[in-house]
Amino acid sequence: MTTRARDALLLAPSGLLYLLLLVVPLLLLARTSLLPPGPAAPLEGPLSVGSYAALADGYYVTILIRTLRIAALTTLFTLALGYPLAIAVSRSHGGWRTLQLLLIVSPLFVSVVVRSYGWILLLGNRGLINTLLMSAGVIDAPLRLIHREGAVVVALVEALLPFMALSIIAVLDRLAPDLEDAARGLGASPFRGFVHVTLPLTLPGALSGAVLVFMVSLGSYATPALVGGARIRVMVTEIYTQATSVFNWPLAASLSLSLLVIALVLATLSRRLAR
Repeated sequence: MTTRARDALLLAPSGLLYLLLLVVPLLLLARTSLLPPGPAAPLEGPLSVGSYAALADGYYVTILIRTLRIAALTTLFTLALGYPLAIAVSRSHGGWRTLQLLLIVSPLFVSVVVRSYGWILLLGNRGLINTLLMSAGVIDAPLRLIHREGAVVVALVEALLPFMALSIIAVLDRLAPDLEDAARGLGASPFRGFVHVTLPLTLPGALSGAVLVFMVSLGSYATPALVGGARIRVMVTEIYTQATSVFNWPLAASLSLSLLVIALVLATLSRRLAR
């Protein structure tokens, strides 16, 4: 048996799973998106691009823009918070470093649904923040903190910050600490040393974390559905509504494929940027 044949035989099981669990469902989804759309769509009839034409409606354009905006803001804030957090961990040693890493990954041990309900308890009309402000006499009526776009961003940042921090930490751990010392020896301030030495060398890790956070934000359902509610609709919640409440499967399929195409385009652009 040749080496190529042996390699093909070893890859056959995973290739079959890839075909059955990813390629075939995507092909079925593409076919469904080309069926005539409508409430309680019968999933039969001539092929049509009506579902894709419906995406040009202002309602769905607004949802798409909101989804991209939430994902972009989440990525930006996790990047801004992840860098100092990663630097602090990378410069620590021994038990203190282990404790910091444990604190970073500990939120991942809790279900995202549980964490979303935690934000509801904090930001709700009778939540902890409004209760404290009203008890202190700062406000007379509860502030509407929940079911807002900002609340969704905050909840997503808390949920996805570990992914960004760990991506940057992995790159920082491979950098020689002498590089920053050399920059300071040449007269650079800590800030200039970070901007001109640490930041350029850690951009691959930051870019990987940014792509991961952005993609997960695009596909997040539980946090926007619970923290955003019916007021803040994003692509995923709209897909869920069309598929389970309106039963407009062709439109749900076209929304899903549109989101997939956007994710693939952004992933391709980030890969070229990394090069």
